[in-house]
Amino acid sequence: MNLTELVKLSNDYGSNEDYVLAGGGNTSLKDDSEMYIKGSGTTLATITADGFVGMDRAKLNAMMTADYPQGDKEREAASLADMMAARLPGFEDKRPSVETTLHNLFPFRLILHVHPALVNGLTCGQDGEKIAAELLPGEHVWIPLSRPGYVLSLLCREKLSEYKAAQGKEAQILLLQNHGIFIAADTREEIDALMEHVMERLRSRLGRTPDFSAASCDAGKAESLKRELAALYSPNGKADLLCNQEILSLVASRHAFSPLSAAFTPDHIVYCKAEFLYTESPELMDVKFKEFTDKTGYAPKVVCVKGFGAFILGDTDKDVSTSKMLFLDAVKIAVYSESFGGPLHMTPELIDFIANWEMEAYRQKVNKE
Repeated sequence: MNLTELVKLSNDYGSNEDYVLAGGGNTSLKDDSEMYIKGSGTTLATITADGFVGMDRAKLNAMMTADYPQGDKEREAASLADMMAARLPGFEDKRPSVETTLHNLFPFRLILHVHPALVNGLTCGQDGEKIAAELLPGEHVWIPLSRPGYVLSLLCREKLSEYKAAQGKEAQILLLQNHGIFIAADTREEIDALMEHVMERLRSRLGRTPDFSAASCDAGKAESLKRELAALYSPNGKADLLCNQEILSLVASRHAFSPLSAAFTPDHIVYCKAEFLYTESPELMDVKFKEFTDKTGYAPKVVCVKGFGAFILGDTDKDVSTSKMLFLDAVKIAVYSESFGGPLHMTPELIDFIANWEMEAYRQKVNKE
């Protein structure tokens, strides 16, 4: 199968930070018998034809009616084994996207799955489902919060079937709570038109946009805190500071910080961990850092400090840069969600599942290499 069209679609959306950050999102191209989907750990902005994994659609179809174990770990392990067995010859050394079975559900050639902050302002909004119905009446399928992987595919299969029965046509827009959007079509032109239609409708509802204008803090103390936090994070730790008007407003008090108090989407957990450290006492940073680490079992990737902003930590400059992008994405979602009923975070149970899920653990490992 010629993948030129798929590579171009992937690179165009992947290089636009309004749609994709770091290794997020995925794309696919299919015919009646085969599907080519982004490999896990690859990046849409730079992916080439070699980054896609060929899949046998008949084997993927069979997975949707398989009799898997009921236990979470057992079911996910069994479905993962079957997904790996569905790889076409020559692709045995590659790992397909976790959302492979979901892509296979759509009877369209091209699939684009991205996580735009504007879309996630809606999907991470308290009134997201209701407002989506107002903005996109009869045009989309809404997927409530769900565990990822095989369970999510089963839920999407059910909801897509219900939509077809009610609307008399196949769904092309799928909105997933606390996750992102799928756009399905037979041509690139239709993908672009549908995506822009959704974005235009969401923009029409916005009350305000994030204020990322410049802000200042005590430069000397900020540098001292950067050095301290880098050392607390790891022996060769790195640290950088994000400070703008929106962030300073969000860290002004613990109440103001509440929109950032838990993860919005799986990508935020992958790149920034499940929780940020917030403190109004920078003079007690070593104590606060240890308390956080003892409580969560991991060192914070983001430390938010009243009067300073957000310190982003990591082991490498790349690690810090990626986490900065995802933290700013969380800030955007927090602001956009104000127009959709206020922020709605992932549940503690689902956050814990994502943090310990084998597929996401694999993605974290690959993105660090």
